[in-house]
Amino acid sequence: MKRSLIAILIISLLLLSSIHVVSRTNEPELLVTQTHISFSQPLMIESEDYIHISLKEQTSTLGQPGAPDLPVVTKQYMFPFGTKIQDITVAYNDITTDLLTQLIPPAPEAKYISTEYSNDQPKDQIDTSIYLSEKPFPEQPYQYRLGSGLHGDEHVLYLTVHLYPIQYHPMKSMITTAQTTDITIHYSIPEQSMVFGDTYDYLILAPSEYKESLQPLVDLKQTQGIETLIKTLDEIPDTGIDKQESIKLFIKDAIESWGITHVLLVGAGIEDQEIFPVRQAWLSSGNYERYFPSDLYYADIYDAAGNFSTWDNNSNGRYAEYPQDNAAVDLYPDVALGRLPCNTIEELEIVVQKIITFIESNIMTNTIVQMGGDTFHDDSERINEGEFANEEVMKNLLGYQTTQLWASTNTLKRFNIVLEIMKGVDFVDFSGHGSYASWATHATRDGNVWLPKGIFYDGFVYVDVNFLWNFQKYPVFVFNACSCSKFSEFESCLSWSVVKKQYGGGIASFGASGIGYGSHGSSETERLFGWMEVNLFKNLFEEKELGTVWKDSLTEYIGSFELNDADYKTIYEMSLFGDPTLEIKEYT
Repeated sequence: MKRSLIAILIISLLLLSSIHVVSRTNEPELLVTQTHISFSQPLMIESEDYIHISLKEQTSTLGQPGAPDLPVVTKQYMFPFGTKIQDITVAYNDITTDLLTQLIPPAPEAKYISTEYSNDQPKDQIDTSIYLSEKPFPEQPYQYRLGSGLHGDEHVLYLTVHLYPIQYHPMKSMITTAQTTDITIHYSIPEQSMVFGDTYDYLILAPSEYKESLQPLVDLKQTQGIETLIKTLDEIPDTGIDKQESIKLFIKDAIESWGITHVLLVGAGIEDQEIFPVRQAWLSSGNYERYFPSDLYYADIYDAAGNFSTWDNNSNGRYAEYPQDNAAVDLYPDVALGRLPCNTIEELEIVVQKIITFIESNIMTNTIVQMGGDTFHDDSERINEGEFANEEVMKNLLGYQTTQLWASTNTLKRFNIVLEIMKGVDFVDFSGHGSYASWATHATRDGNVWLPKGIFYDGFVYVDVNFLWNFQKYPVFVFNACSCSKFSEFESCLSWSVVKKQYGGGIASFGASGIGYGSHGSSETERLFGWMEVNLFKNLFEEKELGTVWKDSLTEYIGSFELNDADYKTIYEMSLFGDPTLEIKEYT
């Protein structure tokens, strides 16, 4: 699993057709890359109230709630770790003008995907300060973001440029569109690149009382060629301002000294009873949630300059505040990371044995079971968002057979969920609403009915996991829902319940560690947790390794959008419960 360091410039992830030139200036330490891009004519479609504008080349839309939702074309580059970006210029050429007969529609508010707050959704509104302004929107024709991350096993600098070739002039009822653009980037590569160690691949961090129970996992990883090291919490020096920062600094040193690329955190984090220290992210969801656990803190080691990413820009002890701490948060993962939020040694030993059993006997069945309904019952398109997201997932699972338990077909019943999982599937896809203890969704066009219905309670609840006896096949669970992975709230949160279930349940789970967000109608999978649902499965299908799936899904999301507060929260919350080095495949 160890790798050789790459000392050449990498420029990749081209998201659109372009002419790309790399040349040296007179000064050998200064380099320049130029990209020429052509745009098609905008496509305009009128509806009852708005005129919708798109580009063939667009990779996303602005997505700023209440503001005109215009096309965005994103270009991403990668450079060697430690590269300095000296200057970026974007020149638009051949500007054309089109008059409009209607307003451009505003981007919708992010909606809670919570069983507790589904009836308290933020209302979609128009930002009149933009729609009544004499200024063009967006005012700046491009934005860019820099960040250090892990591409494969290599540490790199990401540069993402968001282009806005169409600007809206609301008071003139017109748009201006560039036909071409030229991006010029001046940069310098460090004379001496950082040399990372090459001793270990995988670092497991755990309380000392868990070390013996983890040894069988370490032994197994060694036989697979994954150089693995356990360090207990009491072996970590107090070099930070608190235990969490000390652990993060230790991971940083492990990356640089040993070449660690994967990290497993072992131990639960119930608030005020933490077995493994938790870093809370202070990005609120209205008055419903002030903070929530974010394991990304332990993976986001470096900032764009290669310095330590503190997550606390104003040094007030509240991490990841938005937007106060944005400058101190790089976001891009620098290791592939997972957690086993074990509350007891018994739980840990169950999960370790499940991992061993999976590696010894897993057989891929090319099957998936999917649950969905009408996540947001009042959308104008009359789309069942959960079912729509399930279908979008299947577009990336080529050759897979699905059993879809849906509100619209009256098959979304608790007994059916248990029965289909026990048949033996590779993946389980829940798309709807959630809490730390349960998942549920709405009946079609009826926000007062929760499914699956039950005698004593509605939804699929953590106690229902006890009926899963699928001991011959452990699937990966993905929860597009609020708080199913909020392990700081409840020791048997739903995402963890399926992983710790003995002789059944799942081998791993992906979910939100706090209140999550979605979008109504066909926009459900374009951003936020609907996007995560689709792309997690795409990466599971293509990449197999759990930690890489987590890392790359976050990296792709960060590089795809001009981020707002709901995007930040989506990124902070996405959690993996499982062994990050485990591959979803048949082992030989």
